[in-house]
This record gives sequence, structure tokens and C-alpha cells, in this order.
Amino acid sequence: MTLSRLRKLFFLHLTGLPMPSKGWRSTVFKLGGVNVINPRKTFIGEKVTVDTNYPEDITIEEGVTLTTRCIIVTHFVEVDSNEKRHYSRGKVILKRKAYIGANTVICKPVTIGEGAIVGASSVVTKDIPPYEIWAGNPARFIRKREQKKTEEN
Repeated sequence: MTLSRLRKLFFLHLTGLPMPSKGWRSTVFKLGGVNVINPRKTFIGEKVTVDTNYPEDITIEEGVTLTTRCIIVTHFVEVDSNEKRHYSRGKVILKRKAYIGANTVICKPVTIGEGAIVGASSVVTKDIPPYEIWAGNPARFIRKREQKKTEEN
């Protein structure tokens, strides 16, 4: 096991310790290899788990809210026509101001669009367009969200 892998595992393990969810925990995730764009403006709740094999395949943009006990997986098993198993990996991207409800599982390569909301206990296996609300297992479209015009946009 390489030193950089040990470093990532060390910091990803530290994310389970009690600490402020806004800024601190996202900074520790960044030290663990997750691509957190602006840790000071990102909220990552308690007991959030990310794929420790490929944390660098996860991108969390500014203003994202990941609530309690979310899981992000970037690799999965595929079975080919000869019944042989092999790992595939893909990127998970959480765009600006996305909100991910508690106990949500995000798997396979997906992008959750800017301002999207994912309901609690959902399983996300497809891309979610910007400003839409999705929920369920598997996550399905619920409705569009009104995009508010602010000076930040």
C-alpha cells in the first residue's frame, strides 16, 4: 500500500469524528482525496461515507449540502458475457447548491445538476438535471424546481 493511499484512508477515517459540518468536515474530505471545490462553503453532515478506493473521482462543488449518512460509490462490479467480473469506475459530480437528503446512496457515474434536490433515502443511478427534485429507490423525477434569480447566480 502506498503512502498516498494511507494518507487518503487516514483522512477519510477522520471524517467520522465529531466536528463542524460546514467547512471542517469538507476540508478533511478534501485532504482525503475528494475534490471539494470550496470547503468553507460546503456542508457535509455526520457519517457521510465516500468510496475509499477512488475518492479522487468525486467532485463536490461550492454550496453543496450532503446531509447525514449519505454514501457515494464511484466503482461497481460488471459481469461480461463470459461471466467474468471486473470493476468499473466512474466520476460522481455534485454541482453547485445541490441538496442531498439523509441516507441517500449515489452510485455509478452520475452528475447531480446545479440546485437539484434529492429526497431522503433515495438511490441515485442516473444523472439529475439542474433545478429538479428527485426521490425514491431508484430515484425518479418528482418535479421541476423554480430557479430563483439572485445576485450570486
